[in-house]
Amino acid sequence: MMKKRRKSVLLLATMGVFLINGCGAKEEVQEILSSVEEQTTVANETQLETFVQSEEPTKTESASEPEPGSGQETQTTQILPVKEVKYMDIVHIFKPYEQAVEISLQVPEDWNYTLWDVEEESPDWGYTVKVQGREDAILGIFGQHGTLTGADSSNGPKSFLTSQGMTGQYFWDEYTLDDGNPAIQGTIIFDTELLAGFYGASFNMPKSIYSENKDIIDKVFQSIVIKEAQ
Repeated sequence: MMKKRRKSVLLLATMGVFLINGCGAKEEVQEILSSVEEQTTVANETQLETFVQSEEPTKTESASEPEPGSGQETQTTQILPVKEVKYMDIVHIFKPYEQAVEISLQVPEDWNYTLWDVEEESPDWGYTVKVQGREDAILGIFGQHGTLTGADSSNGPKSFLTSQGMTGQYFWDEYTLDDGNPAIQGTIIFDTELLAGFYGASFNMPKSIYSENKDIIDKVFQSIVIKEAQ
């Protein structure tokens, strides 16, 4: 609307000059036109500048403050780094029945293990691993003269496969400790064809410890290699 009014004023001024002075007032008309155009330009620039200045605070306020009742809150989530588990290799050659059998596996560096060899009073052989060094959380990787069976277990058998392709059958049970807390125990019977005994792995611990370390325990069992040694 402002632009149309300025054009109307400009047209009336031009017509008035022609009517009063005739065609000889061309130069004066040109000056009037220039003056009106300059005023129009200045007015437009002033109006644009005023509009931008009035809009900037509104945009800043809108960006910095949420709308009332929006229910949006800024939350900071802290992601804890995952602890890296470092493993160590355990390798030993046992000689049951005068046969050389190598049993190897990987366990976390901060877990304790004990090796027991073949003796007359203790015919079994293998390793005992303490989960997180606890006396009540034990893994066993072993060989023995007698046949292994999981017939007394409530659950299983379930197929088990190591990373090196050794197969076995997995059995497990859940029970209650004297303190009332749940516990779990299990046995893996490996399908070995070695002449020197039968081989398996076992675990027994509170269920809370098993749940906390399940992935690591699985990796330990999957790393087991049992083979004839030279």
